[in-house]
Amino acid sequence: MNGEVGFLDNVVNGFFKVETGQVVDTLVNMDEIGNDVGEKKGGAKKPNGQPSKNLMAERRRRKRLNDRLSMLRSIVPKISKMDRTSILGDTIDYMRELLDKIHRLQEEGMSENLNHIINLTPNSSKDLKPNQVIVRNPPKFDVERRNKDTRVEVCCTAKPGLLISTLSTLDALGLDIHQCVISCFNDFSFQASCYEVGEDRSHVSSEDVKQALFRNAGYGGRCL
Repeated sequence: MNGEVGFLDNVVNGFFKVETGQVVDTLVNMDEIGNDVGEKKGGAKKPNGQPSKNLMAERRRRKRLNDRLSMLRSIVPKISKMDRTSILGDTIDYMRELLDKIHRLQEEGMSENLNHIINLTPNSSKDLKPNQVIVRNPPKFDVERRNKDTRVEVCCTAKPGLLISTLSTLDALGLDIHQCVISCFNDFSFQASCYEVGEDRSHVSSEDVKQALFRNAGYGGRCL
């Protein structure tokens, strides 16, 4: 449940964030959204008929906003209307509902049951020190790149905030998530299809992405 809240918070990055129970608009002010209707005639294209850089940047911005709205529609179970304001409002209500559930579980002392990373047997438990645990699956970090498309697969020990930090790491590397499958049951599992954004961004190799995700998960050294 923590992972779901974190994922929603990251998807809505640019629309809002929740801090101490209050909703704060952070990325797009609604005046700017209102100005999305229509474009200035004359000056939208260069004299040779090619779209201007500003126009292309605006189209990319709109596409990213629409992609995030589509992702929210697929995640939030109850969407009252399909306009932007309703989608954001329903998402805020859903996040508050999830946060309330988390707080209730923590108050009831059930937060420990949300962590499924220990797999002990009667024999092995005798040999373990108090701070030692057995991870259910070995860590896995795979990155495959084809042109500007990148496939990322991560499976490792779950820890608080790992989902948000993973999304932030990919964003810092210039990778925008197109599709994503996440599981926080047992271990942390993350599979995503990304594409590279930014024409001026220097090329980042698969190995660079892999090592960055490895370090982000809290492992030392290099991922083999």
